[in-house]
Amino acid sequence: MGKFIKKHRYTCILVLIYILLVILGLKVKEIFIPDEGKATYGERLKDISKHPISDDVYKKIDEEMKSNDKITDISHRLSGKIVNYYLTFKDEVSISDAKALGEKILTYFDEDVKGYYSFQIFLVKNNEALNNFPIIGMKDPLSNGVSWTKDREITVSESDEE
Repeated sequence: MGKFIKKHRYTCILVLIYILLVILGLKVKEIFIPDEGKATYGERLKDISKHPISDDVYKKIDEEMKSNDKITDISHRLSGKIVNYYLTFKDEVSISDAKALGEKILTYFDEDVKGYYSFQIFLVKNNEALNNFPIIGMKDPLSNGVSWTKDREITVSESDEE
């Protein structure tokens, strides 16, 4: 063994240096990128299993909202602790009616779920030319009601009519 090391000492030194550089590189990477193995949401979702949302709730909301003649489409998406609802309305539906139907979604969820999840409600119309839509509503777990984006109702002034 001693003869082999003496004969190939430069090769052994290079292999040893390479192994040390790889170990050093891994340690440096660990220092600069420490959370590579953790989930996107970190520890924020650790109690999510204590606050489940049943598929039956989603189905009930979808069925009852689709039966309303003002709504043309409804969909939802759960992303972490945020429940997103997308409601598409007919063009003749007013902002107040759309908001009322958007807020109605929250009545299907129990208080525990409303106290854990954030809700976002997107109200849109088929006609993209309507300037007063989309409207977005947000309900935070700590708030009691929905906060809506500023109304953008178009008002026609007398100078615009000419």
